[in-house]
Amino acid sequence: MMPRFLVKANIMMCCFFGVFTAKGQVHRIDSLRAVILQSNDTIRIKGLISLSMAYQNSDLDSALHYAEKCLQEAQKLGYKESLGDALINLGRLKRDKGQYDVALEYIFKSLDVYKELRDSVRIGNAINDISIVYGYSGDWEKSLQYFTEALDLFRKANDLKGEAQALNNIGLVYLQYFDDLEKAEEYILKSLEIKKIRGEKKDLGTAYGNLGKIMEENKEYERALDYYRIAGDFYIEVNNDIFLIENRLDMANVYIQTDKLRQAYDTAKVALDLALKTHSNIALENASKVLVKIAELQGDYEKAYTYLKFNMDARDSLLRENNNQHLQELKQRYNAEDRENQIKLLQKDKQIQQANLRQKDILTYALISVIILVLIILVLVYWAYQSNRNKKNILAVKNAKIQTQKEHLMQMNKGKDQLFSIISHDIKSPLNSLKGFSNLLVNNIDMLSKDDIQQMGGKINQSLNNLSELLDNLLAWSIRQTKTQKLEVEKVDINDLISKNIELYTLMAVSKRITLSDYSEEGVLALADSNSIHTVVRNLIGNAIKFSYPDGEIKIRAFNYQNKVKVSVIDNGVGMSQKYIDRLFDLGSKDSQVGTSNEKGSGLGLILCQELIRDNDGEFYVNSELQKGSTFSFTLPRFIEK
Repeated sequence: MMPRFLVKANIMMCCFFGVFTAKGQVHRIDSLRAVILQSNDTIRIKGLISLSMAYQNSDLDSALHYAEKCLQEAQKLGYKESLGDALINLGRLKRDKGQYDVALEYIFKSLDVYKELRDSVRIGNAINDISIVYGYSGDWEKSLQYFTEALDLFRKANDLKGEAQALNNIGLVYLQYFDDLEKAEEYILKSLEIKKIRGEKKDLGTAYGNLGKIMEENKEYERALDYYRIAGDFYIEVNNDIFLIENRLDMANVYIQTDKLRQAYDTAKVALDLALKTHSNIALENASKVLVKIAELQGDYEKAYTYLKFNMDARDSLLRENNNQHLQELKQRYNAEDRENQIKLLQKDKQIQQANLRQKDILTYALISVIILVLIILVLVYWAYQSNRNKKNILAVKNAKIQTQKEHLMQMNKGKDQLFSIISHDIKSPLNSLKGFSNLLVNNIDMLSKDDIQQMGGKINQSLNNLSELLDNLLAWSIRQTKTQKLEVEKVDINDLISKNIELYTLMAVSKRITLSDYSEEGVLALADSNSIHTVVRNLIGNAIKFSYPDGEIKIRAFNYQNKVKVSVIDNGVGMSQKYIDRLFDLGSKDSQVGTSNEKGSGLGLILCQELIRDNDGEFYVNSELQKGSTFSFTLPRFIEK
């Protein structure tokens, strides 16, 4: 199958012949036909190439017909420049038909012709086309090698159009093969600057479409759709159905990723209609594949099956075209004498067959009746088998979905039981303590010394802090489980966030003679939900204080590396065994450690931290050793200024 993104790079580069707009294309085709009928030699060849190009965006079969005529005329004439142009044009059309080996053969032949002519612009065009075909067939290393070579040639020849095309295609290779979005955007933006100067609408469409692909890969879906719409408008304006098909499939895929299945279906259906109109089996295969996916997501398996048949028919047609092409090449290798001998043999075989047929006519008619009856029975049996098979497949999908829902429900019930356990025990305990201390103060205030009252006040404060922390975590966990609040992903200043949380816990740390130290590097920016990360850092610092010994130090570090940021909270407290770490994130576990000052915890805080970090596309790590301390770390996507 043709890679979807490279359709955007399908740049039909002929040095003399422009792209026709919808307004004048029909008139242009009629004019070209008149020129071909009234001319000969080089003018006729150029007219055939132009006529082939006029059809290439709407009817590939007609485009191939005129391209093959053009090659025959150029070979008869022996005019090198026209021969090279005919070869490269035919190679591009074979590429669009998905016949990549044949396409490379034609384009390499055109390259040899252009090298004989020492035409640097045409050489650059041929090398650029070779790069595109290698990309279509999945050989990205060779594709990038030839694109780079083409770029150097275009720059030396001061060919702005060729330079823009090469920059665009290099950007696409970095996007799809090397997954380097930054480099891809750099090359495509350079290409766009040149295309704006030239003002060719189809080329502008390819640039905006490729920027949309980058935004899609970066999950900036609204920006991706904006770029795709701009590209689509350009393709509509120049009546380029081939490019418009892939543009609509790009938009449909974005709608799928954003769960807008109605818009995805409508957009992909437009692409399918255009594919049928242009007789492009590759486009038909791509469009039907997307529609199958949408129908499956909508749960409409009957519609999915219908489009799957479209997809399979397109593949079969493509395979037949390739087989027919290879068969045609084999036939052309026969010399004239072999063909004449074969014709004579065929004529003799035909005479023998006719004699035999006359003798077997009666038997044949009888057999035909039997065969028709057998075929009808076979068709009915096959239809019944397929119908039963489809029903079984649908039932299997539904059973799998029910099983998944059952497992999810069991997990939610387990979490609910633990939540009730926390509410009944961990909230009740500090409330009982507060009740006891308050009764003691009310009934025995005159008998208590100032030190006793101060000591009770400290314990009351500790109970209130524990209760407040527990309620905060319960609230955050409940919000996450019920999904009542969506994450607001934005730029988060990690340095500022750490400073605020250190300030929040300073009094608690001072009460245990613990030092809070910030060793973060400057300019640490993350792409995440600020409230979630506040909750995580607050829990980690609170835990570190709870399990650190007096006169200890808690270190907080944050730094950038590659495309992520990493934050660590390090203490030299009681630590944990590996056995305890293994059960640390189990909501159903009953294990719970007591702090160095007998502080109690529910175990919910660290589970909440891990889930919130995963929700923000990050990872959560724990390293600990008994009596040596613990290190809790997490990573987040890095915010990069554009």
